[in-house]
Amino acid sequence: MGNEKLLVTKSNYLVEAGYKLSLNEQRLILFIISQLDGRKPMPKNGDFIISASDFSKTFNLPIKKSYEILDDAASRLYERDIKTFDKKTNIRKRFRWVDGVKYWDGEAKVTLSLSRHVAPYLTLLHRQFTTYDLKQITKLKSAYSIRFYELFIQFINSGERFIYLGKLRDLFELTSEYPRFYDFKRRILQPSIDEINKNTDISVDWDVIKKGRTITGLNFIFEKNEQSSLQKKQERYPDTMEMFA
Repeated sequence: MGNEKLLVTKSNYLVEAGYKLSLNEQRLILFIISQLDGRKPMPKNGDFIISASDFSKTFNLPIKKSYEILDDAASRLYERDIKTFDKKTNIRKRFRWVDGVKYWDGEAKVTLSLSRHVAPYLTLLHRQFTTYDLKQITKLKSAYSIRFYELFIQFINSGERFIYLGKLRDLFELTSEYPRFYDFKRRILQPSIDEINKNTDISVDWDVIKKGRTITGLNFIFEKNEQSSLQKKQERYPDTMEMFA
């Protein structure tokens, strides 16, 4: 791969979907998405070849371990699903990320076939989508940090976002883990915010919102650290990130 910018473009419905992926599964699916042009149709066969060499260079991983990582992440990704909810139609959907995996033994690459159900959330997008530069998340070491980054970038034009705590748990599929907010904050929330502030192009601050003594949600304030060419690109698509304001 050259030095071209790799952009991740998703429908806001997918940004808001409920799913749980490991760090390398998240990296793998985002690497595939970055090969797409969100305004154009999906390639006819929906197959994407990922080499250990390209994956290693993109995420700064040891080349000797990259194929092993790819192999494991592809196998696990095949079992993962996504849950979406359309507020306008009250329709809930559940579908897989990929519906086929091919392993190239001895060639250090894998082929993944994106599910036909996920395709509408990644291609032919003309409004209500979120776009960011893949390189912004390559230094993040937590899948939760990546999810938080996407949730903030979705609202970067307004610079503020409130999320109910229950909804956040649903998005991350953490409905039974870390039931105490103290543990959720210590294990998920604060490490993710610290990572984003240190390794990406946005700065984030947050505070709890309470009803009485009960924490009901979180309010996030964020801004771009610098003007980037990606911002200029998004300014040409004014409907990009305001769907869930």
